[in-house]
Amino acid sequence: MADVKTDHQVQGMTVFLDIFRRADKNDDGFISWEEFVSYFADGVMGKEELQNLFHEIDSHNTNNIDTVELCTYFSQHLNKEFEDMFGFMEKMNEKMSSAMHGTAQTYKDAERKEKFMMRFFLKEIRNQVLALQFQFDAALETLDAQAREERQDIHPVVAEDLKKSPASTIVPGHIARRAKRQVSSMSSGLEENGSLLNVQIDRLASLLDRVERKINFDGFRDEEIVTDSDDTILLVQREFFVLEDKLDDFVAQLRAYVDTTQGFRGCLNLSVREIKPNHSYIIYELWVSEEKYLHNCDSPSTKQLVSVTAELLKKPETVHSMMIPKSWWKRTF
Repeated sequence: MADVKTDHQVQGMTVFLDIFRRADKNDDGFISWEEFVSYFADGVMGKEELQNLFHEIDSHNTNNIDTVELCTYFSQHLNKEFEDMFGFMEKMNEKMSSAMHGTAQTYKDAERKEKFMMRFFLKEIRNQVLALQFQFDAALETLDAQAREERQDIHPVVAEDLKKSPASTIVPGHIARRAKRQVSSMSSGLEENGSLLNVQIDRLASLLDRVERKINFDGFRDEEIVTDSDDTILLVQREFFVLEDKLDDFVAQLRAYVDTTQGFRGCLNLSVREIKPNHSYIIYELWVSEEKYLHNCDSPSTKQLVSVTAELLKKPETVHSMMIPKSWWKRTF
C-alpha cells in the first residue's frame, strides 16, 4: 500500500474525519454496504461502480469499512487545492467557534448599538457563506450533468438495489444528502428512472402532501367568531414557467432556494410541484406572518432566485398570497 498521509500531514483532517464519520449511521465503528450507498449515492454513480469502490476501500475483505480506513483512502486522493480547502474550513470553524463564544460572553452586557453591530456582522458573514454555497451548487450541478452525459448507459443506484435497507435510507443527490446530514429525519428514496431531477422534485412534492395533510379543510363552519385578529398564517403561491432549454439551470437555483428557505425562521413549510406539460414549477410557502415572509423576500436566497431565474422564464413569475386561519394548520404529524 502507498504511503498514507497522517492527520498531521493533511490540512483540515479534523473536518475531513468528521465528515466521513457521519457515514457510520449506527455508530458501530464500521460502514456497511448499505451505509456506504446511503451516504455516497449521488444520482450519478451506478451500483457496480459503487461496489467496486467499496471493495477497493475494503482491503481486508470484511464487507465492512473502518471509518479511519475510509478517510485514509480518500485522503490519498486529495489534491493540493482540496487539501487547502479542507484546511481553510478547519481554520474557519475554529475562528467561528471563537467568535461565537466571544459574542455569547459579551452580548448580554453590551450597549444596544454594540449589540446591533454584533448582529450585523454575523448576518453579513452568513450572507457571504450563502453566496459561496450558491457557487458550489452551480459547480456541482454542472459536474453531475457532465458525468451523466458521459455515461448514459449507467443507471444510478436505486432503492431496490438494497433489499435489506429501508428505502428512506437512500438520499439522492448532494442537496438531499447535505439535508439529511443536517436534519437526520429528512430522507427520501431514489426513483426507478434514476433521474436526479425527478427524485428531487418528488421529494419536494411529498412536502406538499404534508402541507395538505396539515391544513384541515374538513368540517369548517360557514361562520366563525375570531377574537384574535392576528390568529392567521400566510399562504404564498409562486409560479414559474420555465424555458425548456433552461430547466436544469432553473432547478439548480430552485434547489438552493428551497434548501435555504426551509430553515428560515418563520417558515412553517415549503413545498414544490412540477407541472411537466408546460414546464412550470409552483412553490407553496406557509409563513407565521406576512412580516416574516417579507423579511425572507430580502434574503440573499430569494434575491438570487429572482435575479438569476429572470432570464430562464417564459414570462415573469406570478405570486399569489392569502391569510388563512391558524386553526387550519395541524401542528402534529
